[in-house]
Amino acid sequence: MALRPVSVTQLNEYISRIISTDPLLGSVVVAGETSGVKYHSTGHVYFTLADSESRINCFLPRDYVRELSYQLEDGMEVTITGFVSVFKKNGTYSLYVKDIEISGAGDLAAAFEKLKQKLNKEGLFDKAHKKPLPEFPKKIGIVTSDTGAAVRDILKILRSRNNMTDVILFPVLVQGDGAAADIAKTIDMINDKFDDIDLLIVGRGGGSASDLWAFNEEAVARAIYASRIPIISAVGHEIDYTIADMVADVRAETPTAAAQMAVPDTAQLMDRLDEFRENLTVQLTNKLMYLSLFTGNLKSELDSQITARITSLENEIERSRLSLEANDPQKIMTKGYSIITDETGKALASVDNVDIDGSYSLIMSDGSARCVITEKNHGRNQ
Repeated sequence: MALRPVSVTQLNEYISRIISTDPLLGSVVVAGETSGVKYHSTGHVYFTLADSESRINCFLPRDYVRELSYQLEDGMEVTITGFVSVFKKNGTYSLYVKDIEISGAGDLAAAFEKLKQKLNKEGLFDKAHKKPLPEFPKKIGIVTSDTGAAVRDILKILRSRNNMTDVILFPVLVQGDGAAADIAKTIDMINDKFDDIDLLIVGRGGGSASDLWAFNEEAVARAIYASRIPIISAVGHEIDYTIADMVADVRAETPTAAAQMAVPDTAQLMDRLDEFRENLTVQLTNKLMYLSLFTGNLKSELDSQITARITSLENEIERSRLSLEANDPQKIMTKGYSIITDETGKALASVDNVDIDGSYSLIMSDGSARCVITEKNHGRNQ
């Protein structure tokens, strides 16, 4: 005989009664590590309590929150006293917290610090190993989940800022078993087979400490460090800080921030080019005006120098002309002077050059005559 069906509400109410009347579940003490801590606007706190293999949702009512003397954070190792309750509307159960005590830093936090110290000693965090990001990447690879919000945010920002850069998505697991190995293997593969990729963005959206743990694994850290391609780490939210962030060439606070720093904004570049073009036009115009004025001034100065030189030469020629006229023998002879020459026509300037009884020519302003020397004396008045 078939069982009579019951409604979903009836089933959840039955489960709730069973759980609420169970003596163990009605008062339980559970130890584990906190993750995904969220302070709600109502004053309640929601988080997950986890160990290495399992987790349970926890609810801390605002009345108990007020009694806490510390801020509940991810990665705390705590001991909780409370009871298990069922939320009948969606059929989920959670640990209702009545008391909570911190018992240590937590296994995940301890593992984080241990690996951090190890890699730091090896120099994986040194700034000397950080590669600069390309200013104008032609092709970008994204290593993340193909179904998460992170990839949508990255692609949206990249497309809005720059339509000249090609983008390739390399889907990987970003949490759970095998995630770290998948991420590391994919980074290695890209470096080996994709020579044309200029930049990698590696990361995921927000989550609890355990959700982000793949990016705290040593395999991922070493793959990032060994990458010849510059890597931007974009894991979680601004407050999240992973080992991958420390090893990467650049850490972005969020996947959106990673996309913004990965490519230049083409619209802003065009505005800058317009500014450069306008400034260059103004500078060239001013330079041409200066050269025009300089050329004009230079021409005027050259004209003045040429005119002055011509005038100087003309004056020099005139002085030479006057000097020649003043020293013209023909003109001098009109004043009563004459020239005596020998038979060869050579002018004689000294008494010593003439001989007694010698015949010479006497040249005057209007002609010449032959003369014979009968006597010669030295001195003008003899």
